[in-house]
Amino acid sequence: MNPALHQDPLKAKLLETFLFTKDFLSKHDMKYVGCGGTVLGAVRHQGFIPWDDDIDIYMYRADYERLLTMGDELRSKGYEIISVADEGYYMPFAKISDCHSTIWEFEHLPLVMGAYIDIFPLDEFNEPDEVITARQYRSHYYFDKYINALSHYPLGSLFQCLFRGDIHGAGLRILNLWRKRNPQRYLQSFLDFEKTYVGGSGEKCVCVTQWEGRIFQTQWFHDVIELPFESTTVVVPRDYDAYLTLLYGDYMTLPPEEKRISHPHYFTDLQHRYTLEQVAAIKKKSYSGA
Repeated sequence: MNPALHQDPLKAKLLETFLFTKDFLSKHDMKYVGCGGTVLGAVRHQGFIPWDDDIDIYMYRADYERLLTMGDELRSKGYEIISVADEGYYMPFAKISDCHSTIWEFEHLPLVMGAYIDIFPLDEFNEPDEVITARQYRSHYYFDKYINALSHYPLGSLFQCLFRGDIHGAGLRILNLWRKRNPQRYLQSFLDFEKTYVGGSGEKCVCVTQWEGRIFQTQWFHDVIELPFESTTVVVPRDYDAYLTLLYGDYMTLPPEEKRISHPHYFTDLQHRYTLEQVAAIKKKSYSGA
């Protein structure tokens, strides 16, 4: 393991979760391919991007849907699969999460999980690029409504937005007051739309809820290699140069320091799994200085 990971317990726990995930998928003859910053990290840093703190993988739709049914087996091994089937989950893709740690990401989206691997479903298409891109925007449109319906904003935050002149933030909070009455309505709209494109085949593929307008070649994810990633390896497209160039352009040049940003975590404990109520009590105690 990279010695730096000893000073970064979250990355060490993520790597542990990734090792389990790779082993679990292999034992069940399910395939994955690294994606996004995980591929970039493997190529440019032979592991995590130094300021990044997640691991992302693609799975083809059939294997992805099969994985979603394996919650009982995962829990027996100390992990869980989290998806939109779980109440309060606010992402349009799944996660494999460690059951013995706690992460609450966003204060306004109250949900606890463990250190996790993001798992994005890949779907194939045989359509013009503009049709695929339109599907991506439409999918985001439906799911963004669901996220807004799940959000828990204190009423005072609406007045704070108005005082600051944050019209966008104020609008989100006003819409939230309307949508929160029936979040399942918005989730069902997303799921109904998802049914219109799942199960196709073609020379192009995308994760519909990710990176609008970036259309991949299906062959990239069939012709794969393994690259070093920290103390293990990760499967990536053999033509990772084409994939990364499409996503990032000049991907070997480091971004400016102000863009080297990690993911937000409202609360993290890598040794215990707490409930929302327990985290709220811990946060309240820390605020009070007790």
